[in-house]
Amino acid sequence: MTRSILAILIVLTAVFTSSGTAQSLDPVDELKACAKMTARDARNACFDSRGERLLREESADEEPTHEIVAQPAAEVTPAAISAQPTPDDVPMSAVGRDQESNSVYYSGRINSCKKGHYGDWYFIFDDGQVWKEVSRRKLQFEDCDFDATITTDVFGYKLSIDALEKPIRIRRQK
Repeated sequence: MTRSILAILIVLTAVFTSSGTAQSLDPVDELKACAKMTARDARNACFDSRGERLLREESADEEPTHEIVAQPAAEVTPAAISAQPTPDDVPMSAVGRDQESNSVYYSGRINSCKKGHYGDWYFIFDDGQVWKEVSRRKLQFEDCDFDATITTDVFGYKLSIDALEKPIRIRRQK
């Protein structure tokens, strides 16, 4: 009886191992086997046959797809893309672009400053524009008659005054 059980186990083992070597179900294992080959022509033939078989299996599994015709994209003008203020929005005695930081800057003259109720400052340019301080710094101005430069950055606008070391973060009011 032990011999018959042993014979059955040997036969079953042979059947399972031979079917596993004859056709591996995992494509990764098949590709690994192809990569282990040393002969270049045999390796290329192995990769080609595995690739063709995988493509046939994929095409049999897929349903026919309907092609979708792409519509031409709407033309976008630079004015629609640009979030930069127009020349009417900013004091414009000098406009330029900094080459190093690639930020736009505007120069103008501030005629007066007013301190708001909550300690924030309002800067009034000579052309009537009003810009409000957003950074909430403790600032002291005796006379507000100076040149200033407004630069743009990722978060908005900064006002640079020669008398101050750090720029002031500002927002357009009027």
